[in-house]
Amino acid sequence: MRALVAAGLAVFLVVTAAAPHVHTGPHGADDCAVCVVRHADAARTATPDVAPVVVVVAAPERAPVLPHLGGAPLGAVPGQSPPIAA
Repeated sequence: MRALVAAGLAVFLVVTAAAPHVHTGPHGADDCAVCVVRHADAARTATPDVAPVVVVVAAPERAPVLPHLGGAPLGAVPGQSPPIAA
């Protein structure tokens, strides 16, 4: 029964879409869904590229190189040379 109703509905839609009709509205064919679909582009299966565009303006600046500040100061550990006299 469902198949019969579905087939009847499909035939009805094809007949109503193919039948000639008159546009009586103020915008004419712009408001007619059937005419809009008739002139539409074919569906495409290609997936659009949605990745963000990466724009590199200039090379990134490097942070200034600082001397290593870890460990004990010179002369604090036995065996190291003493600090330079100022």
